[in-house]
Amino acid sequence: MNQKPDSMCGNILLADDERTFLSVTAQLLRNEGFSCDCAENAEQSLEKLAKKAYDLLIADIKMPGNSNLELVKKTADDSPATSIILITGSPSQKTAIAAVQLPITAYILKPINFPEFMQQVKSAVKISTLYRIISKTKDNLAKWADELENIELSLQHNRGDVFGAALKSFLDIATAKIDETFDNIRLVSGLLDEVESPAEVCQVMQCPILLELTEGIRTAIQSIKKSKEIYKSKQLAEIRTKLEKLLDNARKV
Repeated sequence: MNQKPDSMCGNILLADDERTFLSVTAQLLRNEGFSCDCAENAEQSLEKLAKKAYDLLIADIKMPGNSNLELVKKTADDSPATSIILITGSPSQKTAIAAVQLPITAYILKPINFPEFMQQVKSAVKISTLYRIISKTKDNLAKWADELENIELSLQHNRGDVFGAALKSFLDIATAKIDETFDNIRLVSGLLDEVESPAEVCQVMQCPILLELTEGIRTAIQSIKKSKEIYKSKQLAEIRTKLEKLLDNARKV
């Protein structure tokens, strides 16, 4: 299974059989903060893609082993979260590839204009990052649905005896979901640096739903503090601790 990308800026696989272009471009990408691995043909590229998850594949069209765009097709099928930028020396090649309707983020003509190239790279990495966040959230939602169903079944068959355990399990799931939501908001907010209007960023970070959620957590903590009976409960004391951690997490958004 592919490993999670380890670079905060993004992991890039650069594939080109021109060694000078490969080494120079890779170093330029690294200077911009990206992690960049290199491959000289399609076979090497596929080997690296099988071992590591990349945010972006940048590949030359005429590279050995990619005459019929095998590398692009394989990457699109096996690594849907990986964005793809193709490099071509001929505008006619761009037209031919577009007709195939492969999921290409951008086409770059050689010799590359580096500032424009970097804009395409950053955009492609952001697409991959958002895709991974959404995919992970979908997987977790399915997992939480199964766990909630199990709690529901336990309450149906043993209403009184399992109430405490069921309540704790439910709150464990709910707090985990809220915690991940805050984490995702922080991650996604990092993708907003190119939003045209700064006001849009403020609107996202001051979302009424987020503010209401934060206030709800704060109110729940205060309610637990005020009730001596609840405060003495070990389970609810643990819940209070979790809620306080969530509130602290919310302040970091």
